[in-house]
Amino acid sequence: MSARFITLAGFVLIFTAAICLAVVSARRPSWVTLPRLVARATESRACRLVLALVWAWVGWHLFARGSGAFE
Repeated sequence: MSARFITLAGFVLIFTAAICLAVVSARRPSWVTLPRLVARATESRACRLVLALVWAWVGWHLFARGSGAFE
């Protein structure tokens, strides 16, 4: 297994966990929903900056650099 495969598997796991949270929170009103969680996280300027940096890093490493499959 390559490091790229492990990284992509990790992101798939995070994406799957987010979907599971959305489904469970839709069925149980006592659980916090994903939009409410994001709204709480983005109240702080520092959290918004961290989220923007993480988003840029993910975009650069997954999409801008490419996988090398078409080279």
